Amino acid sequence: MYFIIDGPSGVGKTTLINSLKEEGYITLSSPSSTNLSKLIRDPCRGVNGWENIDPKVQFMLFSAARLDEYIRIVHNNPKIIVADRWWTSTYVYQCIFQGVSVDFLEHTKHPGEKIDLVILLDGDDDVLIDRVNKEREMNLSHKRCTFTKNEDTQRKIISIYRNELRKYLFENNIKYEIINTTSLSKEEVKETAKYIISHRFIISRIENQEEFKKEEENEEQN
Repeated sequence: MYFIIDGPSGVGKTTLINSLKEEGYITLSSPSSTNLSKLIRDPCRGVNGWENIDPKVQFMLFSAARLDEYIRIVHNNPKIIVADRWWTSTYVYQCIFQGVSVDFLEHTKHPGEKIDLVILLDGDDDVLIDRVNKEREMNLSHKRCTFTKNEDTQRKIISIYRNELRKYLFENNIKYEIINTTSLSKEEVKETAKYIISHRFIISRIENQEEFKKEEENEEQN
């Protein structure tokens, strides 16, 4: 089963994915989970000389990284895999914020891709921005990120996650759950995410059993 953790900067995605990894979950942090994605991580993030990269080039690099990650790590893997970001981020940053056509995104997804659930982390705008600003002071790599340098940009990104992305997921029949991390501890966020994942896993097993039963009944009738 494939789960995505996403949300604007400051919600605690990296902290959560690291906590789940410590719990034994298979995780991937996109784009940096295959040799190819590691090679193109800097231009994807717009850092280390790639600050002025063209949005369409950046989009294609992100898409290539995530397709490679899906093929090598996720596709046909029966285990639970949890990803920190996916094309959900590409939709927010490159498609909606930077204006790259969503039609392009549709052609970059693996034809067999199945996302079982997207866990969207959220929080109060000011709290998220304050977290990002503090992280930028402590972590040089965050300080170079082009999408967190401007407060207006951060607020726009937060809005896209709350509105356009949720609408897009709904229209494409992709299930999602929301965790508001504003007043939750790291442990509470982790336990909430674990509950959501295990609950969705149980539901999926039941759905698969029901589908298998229907197929058997149809074969008997034929």
